[in-house]
Amino acid sequence: MTTTPTALTTTTTTTLTLKTTSSKASSSSSSSGRRPRGLRRPTKCDAFESFTSSSFTSSSKQASPVEEEEEEEKEEEEGLTGTTLERLKRNLAEDLTHLFDDVGINPDLYDADVIFSDPLSTYSNFAGYAFNIRMLKSVFKPKYTMHAIEKTNEYEITTRWTMKMYLPSFPFSWNPELTFTGKSVMEMDETFPHKCVKHVDTWDSIENQRYLSTEAVGEVLKQVFNFAKTPENLKTPKYATLRRYRDFEVREYEKFFVAETSVKSDTGSAKMDDSEAGQAFNRLAGYIFGKNERNEKMEMTTPVFSNKSRKMQFVVEESSGDVKPADESVQVRDRERCLFAVASFSGVANKEITDDAEKKLREAMKREASKSESVRFLPRRGDEFVELAQYNDPLTNPVQRRNELLIALDNSRDEFLAV
Repeated sequence: MTTTPTALTTTTTTTLTLKTTSSKASSSSSSSGRRPRGLRRPTKCDAFESFTSSSFTSSSKQASPVEEEEEEEKEEEEGLTGTTLERLKRNLAEDLTHLFDDVGINPDLYDADVIFSDPLSTYSNFAGYAFNIRMLKSVFKPKYTMHAIEKTNEYEITTRWTMKMYLPSFPFSWNPELTFTGKSVMEMDETFPHKCVKHVDTWDSIENQRYLSTEAVGEVLKQVFNFAKTPENLKTPKYATLRRYRDFEVREYEKFFVAETSVKSDTGSAKMDDSEAGQAFNRLAGYIFGKNERNEKMEMTTPVFSNKSRKMQFVVEESSGDVKPADESVQVRDRERCLFAVASFSGVANKEITDDAEKKLREAMKREASKSESVRFLPRRGDEFVELAQYNDPLTNPVQRRNELLIALDNSRDEFLAV
């Protein structure tokens, strides 16, 4: 899907893994003569400096017309391999950083009659594709993150990405956020300069990728009419969504700090006994409201975490690591970067609903793993790795409450970013 978050001002982020799959070099030449050179030479870009090779460095030198002619003939003979492949991947990767900004994508990389399709749209030329991008940019706040780009067939390049978009506050007063992850399979012309002739996007959250399938439309409506809200102006741990499946997400959380306390009763659930949960909450609230060695008041944050090992946690600023609690039952510590499988649900997060969310999340992971040999989930063992996150205060309408069940994973991020 060509979708993402940043209305008239659009942000596009690229965090890349660039790989080359070996393939036999094939010669391809046009009987009607050589096509005009369409690829932009690489430009200086911090996001791609690690991808710069000596071949790119040397190409920045001024070449004579004869040398350029010889280089082009050599690239045509080699096909989509070697330097030609690396340059094309670099150009496509850099070009997609401009998907929703004022620069825009480079039409020289696409055939005029490029076929584009995703589960919500289909176009048979570059003009239609460009129109779709402009429409999304003008209506939503798109954010596109490309994670990897790789050659997957002789004349095929595949990217893996995450895209988000935010609907306008009118008439969507609940400010829904839509998230999609998936792959773009780009078929390249066999003739140099190997323009894209077909671009097909697929989503991880659906099986029927057909244009306007019931499943695709249902996925969009489910996200649009998710009324759960995250409290405004409260800081929350930063994370990246690596995969969004039908019933859960795989997230990578950055390192963050928490104030932590324990309760006595073991409910066997990530949901604590209400009475003891209230006492634990008050101890942690006391710490951030000044019951510490500096009598320092701290900002409120969200969510409140509780886990099956009887611990409750408030998120705090990194600087709070040096602020010692006055209450010895409260500790401040860091939580390292980690992957989680996360299932969201609204309503009142009582024990029965929380336990059911954990059960369904484990079943969903098994179901997704059964669909693909390349996907596996490795839940970490231990009660401390099963958590409930509650974002809202008790007075929030249950329909608008954001609750999440998290299970920590032993997987590496690369397992979810492979194309």
